[in-house]
Amino acid sequence: MSIQFITIDKKHYLPLLLLADEQESMIDRYLERGDLYVMNDEANPIAVAVVTDEGNGVYELKNLAVIPAYQRKGYGRQMIEFLCRHYADVCHTMLVGTGESRQTVSFYKNCGFKYSHTVPDFFTCHYDHPIMEDGKMLKDMIYFQRKLSRLCCHSLSERTDALVNALVELWDASVRASHHFLAEEDIRRLIPFVGEAIQGVETLLVMYQDSRPVAFMGVENRKIEMLFVAPDCFGNGFGKQLVRIAIEQYGVCYVDVNEQNPQAEGFYRHLGFRTFERTEMDGQGNPFPILRMKLEN
Repeated sequence: MSIQFITIDKKHYLPLLLLADEQESMIDRYLERGDLYVMNDEANPIAVAVVTDEGNGVYELKNLAVIPAYQRKGYGRQMIEFLCRHYADVCHTMLVGTGESRQTVSFYKNCGFKYSHTVPDFFTCHYDHPIMEDGKMLKDMIYFQRKLSRLCCHSLSERTDALVNALVELWDASVRASHHFLAEEDIRRLIPFVGEAIQGVETLLVMYQDSRPVAFMGVENRKIEMLFVAPDCFGNGFGKQLVRIAIEQYGVCYVDVNEQNPQAEGFYRHLGFRTFERTEMDGQGNPFPILRMKLEN
């Protein structure tokens, strides 16, 4: 599949755009000022998206449509991930508005979007006919937002003291907010090991908002060795994005989780991992049981 940026003759793709927004006059309000992208299967367009600049670092996904024969095969998600990576350097938030359709709302939530706000009576006021979806007449526009990040893979030579120190500080804050079974002395004792692990792990991926690291992951031998997110970014989907990258690009199928951190165990279980072994001690010989998890096909 390839994704193409379209600058001329945008109305050529009107039949696809109408799949997501069934009134042409509404499409006209954003199509020319927006960026149009088309996903092609060889020479055949199968999906479209329109993104507009709403100012102050906010962009909006105005239209996203996949032709029926290609729906429920992951192409809509692929388009969203492409757009979020593409716009991460120029904006901090991607908005999307949709009707109150359970299926559509679930799709955007699964793509990392969170509820933002509601515009009452949007569909009844702006469309010249009732808009029906899942047998229900749409009334309000429900907006969701996703905070964007820029992903960098840092080679061993790029892991400066400043970077390692910043990631250790992120780890410290994240652990204090999530690993409540660790005492202060445990955290302090682990800090040198964390710095060494960041320096030496085979693959180090860091997510940034502007110049600030907000999440990082270490991968080695098809295993997630570390994954931490800044506390103020919990729930923004950064962890899920990193795990998907680990699986799809690095062939990851293993991860170890502290048994006393049930949220982490549930997070990985939701993404398809299952426990296959339990140990009484962690890797440093501390009495913190570890659940070894493997990705199921």
